[in-house]
Order: sequence, then C-alpha cells, then structure tokens
Amino acid sequence: MLKLINHPIILYRYFTKDLFKFFLFSLFFLIILIFFIDLIELFRRSSNKIGVNHLLRADFTDLAGMASLKIIGNIQKILPFAALIGSIACFNQWRKKNYYVISKASGVSLWKILSPILVCFFFVGLFSIIVLNPFSTLMNKKYENLETLFFGKVNIQELSFDTKGFWIKHISGKRNLIINANKIDEKTNTLFDLNIFEYDDAKIFKKKVKAQKGKFTSQKLLLYNVQSIDKNYKVTSLKKFSYSVNFDSSQLSVATKKPDKIFLLDFPYYLIKMKSYGLNISKHLVHFFKLICQPFLIISMILLSASLMLRSNERKIEVGIVSLSLVVGFSLYFVGDFIFALGFSEKLPPLLAGFGPTLIGLFSGCYLISDIDEIKYVKKI
Repeated sequence: MLKLINHPIILYRYFTKDLFKFFLFSLFFLIILIFFIDLIELFRRSSNKIGVNHLLRADFTDLAGMASLKIIGNIQKILPFAALIGSIACFNQWRKKNYYVISKASGVSLWKILSPILVCFFFVGLFSIIVLNPFSTLMNKKYENLETLFFGKVNIQELSFDTKGFWIKHISGKRNLIINANKIDEKTNTLFDLNIFEYDDAKIFKKKVKAQKGKFTSQKLLLYNVQSIDKNYKVTSLKKFSYSVNFDSSQLSVATKKPDKIFLLDFPYYLIKMKSYGLNISKHLVHFFKLICQPFLIISMILLSASLMLRSNERKIEVGIVSLSLVVGFSLYFVGDFIFALGFSEKLPPLLAGFGPTLIGLFSGCYLISDIDEIKYVKKI
C-alpha cells in the first residue's frame, strides 16, 4: 500500500526534474547567444566613436564587462522563452518515450503531472521578480553610466524629476537659471508653482523669481503672476514676465526614472509621487503590472506547449507541432508587447494592457489542458 502511495510522488518528482533540466539547458543557450549579440553590437558602436576625442576609448575588456552587466536583466526577460523552448524539448522526449501515455493508462491525469511542475516554475517567476529584479536594476544603472562614459549621451533638454518637484538648469543670455516647478502638464509644456533662481556669469546670485504658472513657447518661457525678489529682498510684482530660451520647447522632456531601473518594491511610492506631480504614469504602471505577471507568463508558456505537444500520442517527431508550439508561444509574447505599447500610449487602460496578454495565455492553456484530460465518450450505434 505504501508503494502505491509513494509511486506518484516519485513520478511527479522525476517529471519536474526532467523539465527543469531542459529549461536550464535552454536558458544557458539563450544567455550565451544574447551575450554575444550584445557584445557584437557594442563593438559596432565603439567603432563608430573612433576619433571622438572627448570620449574614452573602450577596449575588449570594457565591452565584455558592459555586455556582462546586461546578463541578469536578460535572464529576467528570457525566462518565458527558456520555459517555452525547454518544455517543448522535454514534452517531445515524453512523447518519444510514451511517458504521458503510460501515466494516463495508470490513472494519472495530465493536470496531476503538470501541477508540481507549475508550482516549481511559479517559484522561479517569484525568484525573478524578488531577487533578480533588484540586481538587474543595479546592473542597468552601472551599464548606463559606462554607456555615457564610452559612447556619450544625446543632448536633450530635460526636466529632472525627484521627490521635490522638477528641476532644470538653463542659460538665458548672460543669465544662469535654475528652474524648479511643483507640477507639470506634459501635453501643453506648462509648469505650475515655479521658483527660478537667477545667477550671473560669475555664478553670483541675483534674484529669485516666483510664478504661479509658466509656459514654454517658441524660444521663450512665459511666466504669469510673478513675484521677483532680488538679493536685497526687494519684492516686485508683475502679471507677466518672460525669459528667452535657446531650445525647441517641443523637445522638452521629463527625466523620470526608466521603469527597468526602479526596484519592484519602490514602484508604488514612485507612481504615487509621479501622479501627484501631474506626470503620465501609464508606462510605469504597465511595466509594474507586467513584472507582477512574470510567474504566470512562465506558467502560460508551459501550459500552451504541453497542450500542443502532448495532444498526439505518436512517437515520431512532428515538425509541424513543434513549429506550431513555438509560433503560439512567441506570438503570445510579441502580441503582449504590442498590447503593452498600446498601454504606454494610453490607447488601452494600464490594467488591461498589463494583465491582459498573460491572462489570455493562462486561460487558453488551462482550457486546452482540460480538453486533453477530458474523457471522450464514443456513442455506440
């Protein structure tokens, strides 16, 4: 009796180890492949910077180090692909060895076989967002610093966002301006509750300008309801005032943190701050939801591949089924990216864009697995 009870546990453990082994092989192969692709791209970029004197020249060690910094972030991104490819390879072996057919004949359903596997890979997804995400964030910051050092940075006028509002440093004629605003309307390039600190060429403080509202127009910053306080504390009130600016206001952007450079646990606080300052949070919110869905996306890949690969009992390799499984898995991922893009641009609600693709894949996989496990009755004539 004890043997009968222990037998399924041993079977489940063997199946889980078998699939996990194929998953690790696939993950290792994808990591090596992407590492060399990144390295080749960095070599191409460094060759275009030859002769640029103000940038440091990167040698092979520097470029290899930069490519290595992206490994953890790449692992986090390719885990669903590794699960898909590994599960397809593993289920193909099961078909060739009739593992599933024998298990089904012994009364073990496909859901019972997959349940411990899905629990195992759910914890892999949790490990990804709890452990890999913080390391990935740190590595991305280091990579960005090295990228600026070796390849430079596009000179775009940006409003820097932090917990004390927005800041921008600008030269207007012979005046150096430090502009601070407590709120912004990105669509109209309008700032609210401004504090402008004015310095001369010698960086000596001249005056402070307070305004209720400021708007960037063509080559000008227009201020409304202004109070000017000079270094002698003399206050002058004006209805309107303007500064000349030597950049195109249409190219003005807010330098918020990129979503992949924010810790998972810091997301809620950062999103609340962004919303309170009037910033568009759609991109960050969709990325946050996408991150939370990582364990379920991995499970979806395994369910979809199992439902397609194990539907037939034939032992020979069917290229069509393998190809279909890959196409379905990759389509889910890339269609998901398209839906995420719609969420970034506010064409779809962030909640729908963030959770939608993963839930579609998860429910589809569950339905197809249940369809395989369902007992088919044949009517006798």
